[in-house]
Amino acid sequence: MASSMAWRGRLALFAAAVIVAAPVFGQTEREGPSAADYEYARGLSRVFESAVARVEESVVHITSVEERQLVARDFFGRPQNRTFRRSGLGSGVIVSEDGLILTNNHVVQGATQLIVRLPDSREVEASVVGTDELRDLAVLRVRASGLTAATWGDSDRVRVGEWVLAVGSPYGFARTATAGIVSAKGRGLGIGADEFKEAEEFIQTDAAINPGNSGGPLINVDGEVIGINTAIYSTRMGGSVGLGFAIPSELARSVADNIVRGGRADFGWLGVEMRPLEEQEVATAGGNGVVVTRVVPGSPAEGAGLKTGDIITRYRGRAVTSEDQLVRAVQFTPPGSEVEMDVVRDGRQSRVRTTIVDRTAALGGAWLDAVGFAVAPMRPELRSTGNAPSEGLLVLRVDRGGPAAQVGLEAGDVIVSVGGRGVRDVEELRRAIDRARDRRLAIAIVRGGMRGEGVLRW
Repeated sequence: MASSMAWRGRLALFAAAVIVAAPVFGQTEREGPSAADYEYARGLSRVFESAVARVEESVVHITSVEERQLVARDFFGRPQNRTFRRSGLGSGVIVSEDGLILTNNHVVQGATQLIVRLPDSREVEASVVGTDELRDLAVLRVRASGLTAATWGDSDRVRVGEWVLAVGSPYGFARTATAGIVSAKGRGLGIGADEFKEAEEFIQTDAAINPGNSGGPLINVDGEVIGINTAIYSTRMGGSVGLGFAIPSELARSVADNIVRGGRADFGWLGVEMRPLEEQEVATAGGNGVVVTRVVPGSPAEGAGLKTGDIITRYRGRAVTSEDQLVRAVQFTPPGSEVEMDVVRDGRQSRVRTTIVDRTAALGGAWLDAVGFAVAPMRPELRSTGNAPSEGLLVLRVDRGGPAAQVGLEAGDVIVSVGGRGVRDVEELRRAIDRARDRRLAIAIVRGGMRGEGVLRW
């Protein structure tokens, strides 16, 4: 122990000697900052001040309240009604002067009441226009005058290393701004749904983002919204460690537009069938891609000029590595989005553009909101396996937490009968739901060649 302490003492003395001796080796006292240095710092501060000033009148504080009645029993078996109440905090950004506010779905999910504190400190109740669980976005509406809409920026032009600021209500401290840079682009977190991890394109920043920032804007130095703050990577304490993530504005804006138009943002659809590269095609494609085997007439793929035999190598700037990866990337793209693809045809590469459309509508399907899923009539190109039935209704998407999800229905299931009768048309199913007594309907499905039955309740 003594020798250890002696060693530490010598180490400390050596360190001190180095510090004292340093000037001997020719170091001179550092000159103070020049007037130009101060002016540069003041200039950067003025840029930050201006950016925040342009957006702060568009950022709101959101309090979500979830209240439920629970029935418990005391020691004597007597029922005791109790009220469960939970509140949460988040942020949002005003996107239209008539009261539309964009935020995260997880900020409002499960809430029975939403209170929005406006920039002028007015508190108003908000209603939900629509949500998108997959991309974690929600649009709210408030009835208030004198609102200022934020200005959208182009997230596609954002570059790694540029200055950005996060504005919101971390831990409830409203009108808080933090600064940093864009640390990375195209991050996949899998926070919405694991199977879409490869399709996610979060903007990563070291600007401090903390609980309560969710739903607030990430802005550039011009005060334009280039992202919606959504997630953090943190310690067990939950605070910022310089790893924050925002949904790119191009994606957020497209989802918001879809929600406002139709109450939801559905999957995107391109309209191609594909196969993997064969060995002799790998070099031609540059190492990655998928081969188009069929182009659906009237589809976005046909509009882009794609043909059988084309090799799609990149989609929205990302390398295409498999059929599943491209399908998920397209599904994750909100309908109405314009996209670019790199294509190799006859050994020559070109870039094409097209507009992704709503998959449910393109396949002749519809959402059945009462039961929480979307279906389309079964047809040959929708059969994923040889075991899939040729007739019935293909389940395209299921709302998590909805009646269909609760009974165990999954995307890819084929509904072959309802109420004991065969079904092939969406309107048949809709009428059966409308006529169902006590909101109960027996359904039979086929999944992976196996038939199953259950009761849908709503």
